[in-house]
Amino acid sequence: MKDKNEVMPRITQPEDEAWSPDVEAAIATFGNRSRNEILRFLAATGPATRGDIVDAVSATEPSVAKHLLVLEETGVVHADVEPGRRHGRSPRYSVDNGRIKALLAAHLDYLLNR
Repeated sequence: MKDKNEVMPRITQPEDEAWSPDVEAAIATFGNRSRNEILRFLAATGPATRGDIVDAVSATEPSVAKHLLVLEETGVVHADVEPGRRHGRSPRYSVDNGRIKALLAAHLDYLLNR
């Protein structure tokens, strides 16, 4: 049993110039099964509301809402209503294929030391 004064190890980021913001975004985006499922759904169907996404994927509404925030932050998903103007509106989310390709390329370059 750990002493309550014992310090937990810190999670650190790689001290590597190749670890770019795009590599970080790729890990955040593609390192989660639910986010990948949301991206696949949007890529297959085109723009959809959060309710449509919840009905189609194996995640709850609160979970989908959180995942969509991350996907918007990394730029792979866009909504047709700005975040501050969504009250009472149902934005439709769509995939940015170019951004997905850019993040995957950055991650691949990092992994292969290119």
